Amino acid sequence: MVKDAITDKEAPLKKRRKTTSNASSTITKVPAVDIYQTVIDYEEAEASSRDPEKDKELFRKACDDIRTMMDEITELKTKRSEDSKGEIIGRRIKASLLFVVLKKLNRLEKFRTKTSRDTMNRVKQQVDSYHLQLQNLLYEIEHLKKEVTKCLQFKSKDEEIELVTVEEFYKEAPTTLSRPEVTQTNPHQLKLARLEWELEQRKQLSALCSKLQTAKETVGKEIQTKKERLDNLTPRLKSILEVTKPLQEYLGLPLDKIRKQHQVAYLLPKPLYVLYVQADAYREACDTLMLVSVSGDEEEARLLKNTKNEEKVVEESDSDQERHHRKLSRSDRLEERKKRLLLRHPLTVHITIKLKVTRQLLAPVLFTLDRLSIYRDLIAPNKLLSGLFVHDLGLDSPNVANNYQLQHLGLNCFSSYISELGVPYIWVQRVAGLDFMGARTAEIMDGKSDSVEPKTSVSQASVESVMRAVRQRLKARIALCKQVQALGELLLSST
Repeated sequence: MVKDAITDKEAPLKKRRKTTSNASSTITKVPAVDIYQTVIDYEEAEASSRDPEKDKELFRKACDDIRTMMDEITELKTKRSEDSKGEIIGRRIKASLLFVVLKKLNRLEKFRTKTSRDTMNRVKQQVDSYHLQLQNLLYEIEHLKKEVTKCLQFKSKDEEIELVTVEEFYKEAPTTLSRPEVTQTNPHQLKLARLEWELEQRKQLSALCSKLQTAKETVGKEIQTKKERLDNLTPRLKSILEVTKPLQEYLGLPLDKIRKQHQVAYLLPKPLYVLYVQADAYREACDTLMLVSVSGDEEEARLLKNTKNEEKVVEESDSDQERHHRKLSRSDRLEERKKRLLLRHPLTVHITIKLKVTRQLLAPVLFTLDRLSIYRDLIAPNKLLSGLFVHDLGLDSPNVANNYQLQHLGLNCFSSYISELGVPYIWVQRVAGLDFMGARTAEIMDGKSDSVEPKTSVSQASVESVMRAVRQRLKARIALCKQVQALGELLLSST
C-alpha cells in the first residue's frame, strides 16, 4: 500500500518531469543578432522617414533647453541650499538626456548627408555616362556629316559641263534626239539626251571656229599688206608736206605746228594734258583771240615719263623683300627725295588771252607737287590774278597731302615755296580737272585712298567761267591803267 501510494505520488512527479523535459527540449534557439547593425539600419530608416525640418526645430529646442538648464544649474549653485542639490541632479539628468537627443539628431543628420552624397555620386555617374554617350553620338553625327558632305561634293565630269536649259533643249534639239516620250518621264535618259545634244553642238561650233580662224588669218594677211602699203606711203606724205609748207604759210594753215604741239602734249602729265585739250577746244569753239601752246624741254619730259613708267613696272614686279631693301637704300637719299618732290615739270602750258586792244596777258601754267600753279610774269602786277574768285588767294596748296609730304621730309610749309613753285589757285586746279575736295569726300564715303585723278567733266564745267573771269579782270585792269594814266596826265597838265 505504501509502495502503491508512493508510486501514485511519484507518477505525477515523473509526468511533470517528463513534461518539463519535453518543454525544455521544444524551446527554439534564437539566432545571434548584430545589435549595432540593427540599430544602424533602424536609424537609417528613421532618418529617411523623419522630416529634416522638424529635426532642425527639435535640435534648436534641445539647444535652448540645455542652455536654460545650464543657467538654472548655475543659479542653483549660487544659492547653495539643501534642496538645490536635488534639483541640480535632476537638471543634470535632463541635460544629459538632451545631449543624448542631440547625438541622435547628429547621427540622423550624418545618415542624411551620407545618403545625399551617395545619391549625388550615383547621379553624377549617371550624368557622366549620359555625357559620354552624348559625346559618342556627336562624334558619330560629325562623322556622318563628313561622309554626307563628301557625297554631296562629289562631282562627276558631266556636272562640269554647262548644258542648255530643258526648255531650249526641247525647242532646238531634233525629236530624234530629244525623244520627248521617253525623256520627259525618265530624268536619266533626259540627261543623256542633253549631253548628246551638247556634243553635237560642240562639233558644229568647232567646225565654225575652224572656219572663222581661217577667215581671221586671211583678214590678217590683208591687214599686213595694207599696213606695208601705208608704211611705204609715209615717206611720200612727208615729202608732200615739205613741199606744201609754203602753201600752208601763205594760206595761214600751220598744220605742222599744230601737229608738233599735239605730239608734245602727249608728254604732259594728266592734269596739264586735260588743261591743254579743254583750253584748246574752248579756243576753237568760243574764243579765237586766245592762244594755247606747249613749250619746254621735250627730251627731258620724255625721259621723265619713261622713268616713271619704269619705276611703276619695277614696283609691281619686285618682291616684298626687294621692296624693303630698296626702301632702306632710299632712306639714305633724303636730299634726292626733296629735290624730286620740289621738281618742276619741264613742259609748260601757255594760255595767251588777247583783247581787241594791243594789250595781252601771258599766263604760263606749271605742274609740280600734284597741283597746278600760275607762275606770274614779273612784268605783270603781282595781284593781277589774285582773288579772281572769292576766297581763292593761292596762299596754300589745295592738296592737303602736300603739307604732310613736306613735313615728312623735314621741309618748311608750302607757303615758303610759292615764289619758287608758283601760286596754287583753286580755279587752276579745276580747269585742269582736279577737284581735291570732291575727291576727298568720295574717298571718305567709299573707303578708298587713291590719288586724285583729273576728270574731264570738272574741267569742262570750269573752263568757260574761268576764261571769262580772266578776260574781265584784264579788261578792268587795262581800264584802271587808262584811268591812272589819264589822272597822271591831268596832274601834269595842272602843274
